[in-house]
Amino acid sequence: MTSGARRLSAEDRFEIVAVLQRYVQAVDSGRFELFDEAFTPDAVLDYRSAGGPRGSREEIAAWLAKSRAGVVTWQHLLSPPIFDLEGDLVRTHTDAYVPNLVRDERGAVQLLQTGARYHDELVRTPQGWRIAQRRFENTWAFGAGVGALIPDPHRGE
Repeated sequence: MTSGARRLSAEDRFEIVAVLQRYVQAVDSGRFELFDEAFTPDAVLDYRSAGGPRGSREEIAAWLAKSRAGVVTWQHLLSPPIFDLEGDLVRTHTDAYVPNLVRDERGAVQLLQTGARYHDELVRTPQGWRIAQRRFENTWAFGAGVGALIPDPHRGE
């Protein structure tokens, strides 16, 4: 957190962590209506490093739903976020490890492992903290489907 007179309370920190977790619950379960509890209505999300679009939460939900079709299952595991308070805006950086089970061309289940970082800007709304901007950074990928299901960040795809 940046220095200054104002600090995030423990309650704010817990609520922000819950918002970040609500997002992964929505994505992992395919219950994208939970985006209402994670993002502001006008949120801008950037998933270009994963081969996706930059757009609204509805556009990202549609892209993620389509992406799930090529995956048997996935599960997001998040690190504790790093918090930076700037006025009424909170920036967080959260690392993620996402093991994905995918089927190869023979139908056998294979493991695709991905690492990522979420760069978020959160604002306090009447409903509580919400993500107003998100940038997904694809940091690494290993296993079946690299280059096909997710770009290989080490090849500049």
